[in-house]
Amino acid sequence: MAKSMWMTPEESMRKKKMKKTILYINIAIRTILLSALVTILANKVHNMKPNPF
Repeated sequence: MAKSMWMTPEESMRKKKMKKTILYINIAIRTILLSALVTILANKVHNMKPNPF
C-alpha cells in the first residue's frame, strides 16, 4: 500500500495545504530574485560608457 493510504483525511488535507503554501512562497521568492536580477542588469547596461571607436 502507498504511504498516502495510511494518512487520515485530516493529515492529507494538512499536507496539501502545506504544499500549496510552499508553492506560493517559492513563486514569490523567485519573482523577487528575478526582479532584482533584471534591475541589476538594467543598471549595468544603463551605466555602460559608449565605445569611443
